[in-house]
Amino acid sequence: MKKFWIGLALVLTLVLEPLAGTIFGRSGAAPASTDEAPIVSASGSKLTIYYPTQRKIFVYSELGGNCVFAYTLSTPGGPVARENCK
Repeated sequence: MKKFWIGLALVLTLVLEPLAGTIFGRSGAAPASTDEAPIVSASGSKLTIYYPTQRKIFVYSELGGNCVFAYTLSTPGGPVARENCK
């Protein structure tokens, strides 16, 4: 049960933090659109967040850290562009 609450807290933090950054004028978080829910995946200390309408996957090397790089997905079967996060 403890793992459930930790996971729930992590997901809520990841979903609400970009909104808080927008409200309080902070930058550095992965940009979020108000009409989409991100798809979050965590494995060990690595974290990925996918924003479907942007077709972007943001990759974090550690929980609570900054974005390391992002992948932009083109058309199905097309190239995947990698870029460093700012």
